[in-house]
Amino acid sequence: MANYRIPKEISTELKINKVLYLFDFLLLVGIFVATSFLKNFVHSMVVIPFYVFMGLVALILIWRPSTNPGKRMYEVLMITLYKKKNTYCAIDIDQE
Repeated sequence: MANYRIPKEISTELKINKVLYLFDFLLLVGIFVATSFLKNFVHSMVVIPFYVFMGLVALILIWRPSTNPGKRMYEVLMITLYKKKNTYCAIDIDQE
Protein backbone atom coordinates (compact mmCIF):
# COMPACT_ATOMS: atom_id res chain seq x y z
CA MET A 1 0.00 0.00 0.00
CA ALA A 2 1.33 3.46 -0.92
CA ASN A 3 2.25 5.92 1.80
CA TYR A 4 1.22 9.49 0.93
CA ARG A 5 2.41 12.55 2.81
CA ILE A 6 -0.31 15.14 3.23
CA PRO A 7 0.98 18.70 3.75
CA LYS A 8 -0.20 20.41 6.91
CA GLU A 9 -0.61 23.76 5.17
CA ILE A 10 -0.94 24.83 1.56
CA SER A 11 -0.57 28.58 1.92
CA THR A 12 3.23 28.55 2.27
CA GLU A 13 5.01 30.27 -0.59
CA LEU A 14 7.68 28.44 -2.56
CA LYS A 15 11.15 29.88 -1.98
CA ILE A 16 13.77 29.87 -4.72
CA ASN A 17 16.51 31.08 -2.38
CA LYS A 18 16.69 32.92 0.97
CA VAL A 19 15.08 36.14 -0.20
CA LEU A 20 13.38 35.37 -3.53
CA TYR A 21 10.03 33.61 -3.75
CA LEU A 22 8.63 32.00 -6.88
CA PHE A 23 5.92 34.64 -7.23
CA ASP A 24 8.51 37.42 -6.93
CA PHE A 25 10.59 35.79 -9.65
CA LEU A 26 7.58 35.46 -11.96
CA LEU A 27 6.66 39.10 -11.31
CA LEU A 28 10.22 40.17 -12.17
CA VAL A 29 10.10 38.13 -15.38
CA GLY A 30 6.76 39.74 -16.26
CA ILE A 31 8.15 43.22 -15.69
CA PHE A 32 11.21 42.34 -17.80
CA VAL A 33 8.94 41.22 -20.65
CA ALA A 34 6.86 44.40 -20.33
CA THR A 35 10.05 46.49 -20.33
CA SER A 36 11.31 44.73 -23.44
CA PHE A 37 8.00 45.40 -25.17
CA LEU A 38 7.75 49.03 -24.05
CA LYS A 39 11.33 49.97 -24.97
CA ASN A 40 10.17 50.29 -28.59
CA PHE A 41 7.94 53.20 -27.53
CA VAL A 42 10.68 55.03 -25.60
CA HIS A 43 12.94 57.60 -27.21
CA SER A 44 16.51 56.35 -27.68
CA MET A 45 17.93 59.10 -25.43
CA VAL A 46 15.97 57.91 -22.39
CA VAL A 47 16.27 54.14 -22.76
CA ILE A 48 18.79 53.77 -19.89
CA PRO A 49 16.72 55.89 -17.43
CA PHE A 50 13.67 53.87 -18.52
CA TYR A 51 15.46 50.62 -17.60
CA VAL A 52 16.50 52.08 -14.24
CA PHE A 53 12.94 53.27 -13.58
CA MET A 54 11.44 49.88 -14.45
CA GLY A 55 14.03 48.15 -12.25
CA LEU A 56 13.07 50.39 -9.32
CA VAL A 57 9.37 49.72 -9.97
CA ALA A 58 10.05 45.98 -9.96
CA LEU A 59 11.95 46.14 -6.66
CA ILE A 60 9.28 48.32 -5.04
CA LEU A 61 6.48 45.97 -6.10
CA ILE A 62 8.08 42.88 -4.54
CA TRP A 63 9.31 44.72 -1.43
CA ARG A 64 7.65 43.57 1.82
CA PRO A 65 6.92 46.59 4.03
CA SER A 66 7.80 46.31 7.72
CA THR A 67 4.43 47.77 8.73
CA ASN A 68 2.59 44.89 7.03
CA PRO A 69 5.00 41.96 6.67
CA GLY A 70 2.39 39.51 5.37
CA LYS A 71 1.81 41.53 2.20
CA ARG A 72 3.93 42.77 -0.67
CA MET A 73 3.96 46.42 -1.64
CA TYR A 74 1.73 45.89 -4.70
CA GLU A 75 -0.89 44.28 -2.44
CA VAL A 76 -0.69 47.21 -0.01
CA LEU A 77 -1.12 49.65 -2.90
CA MET A 78 -4.15 47.76 -4.23
CA ILE A 79 -5.77 47.69 -0.78
CA THR A 80 -5.12 51.42 -0.41
CA LEU A 81 -6.59 52.24 -3.81
CA TYR A 82 -9.70 50.05 -3.55
CA LYS A 83 -10.71 50.59 0.07
CA LYS A 84 -13.87 52.52 0.73
CA LYS A 85 -12.97 56.09 1.61
CA ASN A 86 -16.11 56.86 3.58
CA THR A 87 -15.94 53.78 5.86
CA TYR A 88 -14.39 54.18 9.29
CA CYS A 89 -12.59 51.27 10.91
CA ALA A 90 -11.38 51.67 14.49
CA ILE A 91 -7.89 50.42 15.34
CA ASP A 92 -7.53 48.70 18.68
CA ILE A 93 -4.17 49.76 20.15
CA ASP A 94 -4.34 47.14 22.92
CA GLN A 95 -4.56 44.34 20.36
CA GLU A 96 -0.78 44.28 19.81
